[in-house]
Amino acid sequence: MLIRLAAADDVARMQAIDLASGAQFVEVGHPEMDDGDCIRPDVAAGAIADGRLLVAVRSGEVVGYVHVDRCDDELCVAQITVDPSAQRCGIGSRLMGRVLADARRNGEATVVLSTQGDVEWNRPWYERLGFEVVEPSEWTAGMCRVTAAQTSVGLDWSTRVHMRLVVPR
Repeated sequence: MLIRLAAADDVARMQAIDLASGAQFVEVGHPEMDDGDCIRPDVAAGAIADGRLLVAVRSGEVVGYVHVDRCDDELCVAQITVDPSAQRCGIGSRLMGRVLADARRNGEATVVLSTQGDVEWNRPWYERLGFEVVEPSEWTAGMCRVTAAQTSVGLDWSTRVHMRLVVPR
C-alpha cells in the first residue's frame, strides 16, 4: 500500500468513498451522517494545492484518504475515511501514522479532530492512537466554531466529541 499526496483525478474516488462510508452510520443509529455529503471539489483542490490531502492506494486504487487542516493554532484531522470494502486492514492507521509523522517533523504540538463518541470504530480507535476527549469546558474557540458548523448541518453534538493528541517528540 502506498500513502501519497492526493491529485485532482483522485477526488471522484474520494467522493465515492465518502458516500459508501456514510451508509455505515445508518446501521449504528446515525442516519444524519448518510446525507450524501462528500468532499467538495473546491475544498479538495485547495487541500491538494497546500499538500493537506493524502490518499492510500492499494493495487492501483484509492481506498482511503485523510484531509488535514488547521483549527486555530492546532493541526486538525478534518476527515479520515476508508472505503468499507478495505476497512480493518490497517489503512486508516497508516494514514494517521503519516499525519502524525508529518506533524512531528513539522514541529506541531498537538493534533485535534471531532468524531462520533458513540460509534465503536471512531472514538475508541482514536483513543488507541493516543487521542483524548477534550471536555467542553476546555474547548478552544475553533472547536466551538466546528461544533456550531456541524450542528447547523444536522449533526447531533450530544453524541460527538472533540479529541486531542499531544504529538510525541
